[in-house]
Amino acid sequence: MTRDPKNYGDFDILGYHYPLPLGGGGSRTKEHILMKGTILFAQKGYASVSMRDLAEVTGIKPASLYNHFSSKEALWEAVVDHAVDLYRLYFKRLGETLSKARTFEQVLDIMFQEPETFTNIFSCLAFGLIQAEQFRDERAGAVFNGTFLEYSINFIKGWFDRCVEQGLVRSFDTWTVAAFLMNSVLVAIELKVQEVMGRPIAHSPGEMIKSLHRFILDVTAKH
Repeated sequence: MTRDPKNYGDFDILGYHYPLPLGGGGSRTKEHILMKGTILFAQKGYASVSMRDLAEVTGIKPASLYNHFSSKEALWEAVVDHAVDLYRLYFKRLGETLSKARTFEQVLDIMFQEPETFTNIFSCLAFGLIQAEQFRDERAGAVFNGTFLEYSINFIKGWFDRCVEQGLVRSFDTWTVAAFLMNSVLVAIELKVQEVMGRPIAHSPGEMIKSLHRFILDVTAKH
């Protein structure tokens, strides 16, 4: 997928350099605040972050922060909007790649491999943040349920249905398998966030995804 350089900026996120879609209205400073704010919210939780904390991590005086975001809540809303943009951009990229698949196995391979090629530490932090705040914030809850779950599951189910209709795989409960896949991906994202933050994790996200991949191939295999 080609990137329009006018809509992207390069950012250093926890020591990694990424081209990311602009979410702060094109202002480099505003974008910097948005990125740093996302990371800080993910690390400490929304309630524990103050504008003074944001000033420290951004290197911008507290009074100047308000020139870009009128309040912490305004920044939070921008963070949520940007997470949704990143998420939908991921599925746009996924759809473009899936259109090249010719077998069910290729569809599954793309669904499991594409997160590794497109997502990065920042997007995992952004997605994990929405998961973590879904019960505190009504809007985050709506995004998690409406976009991270319903939209994603229907997207995956649509591709599974297409494969069944084309005779590429035997008939199976496409919604249940799509829901299982998407919930497992979200768990893997949360495990990745914990890993990035140096917290102990019980399972490797990579191994969990590999096991799920094998399971879906097994339950959908033609006999």
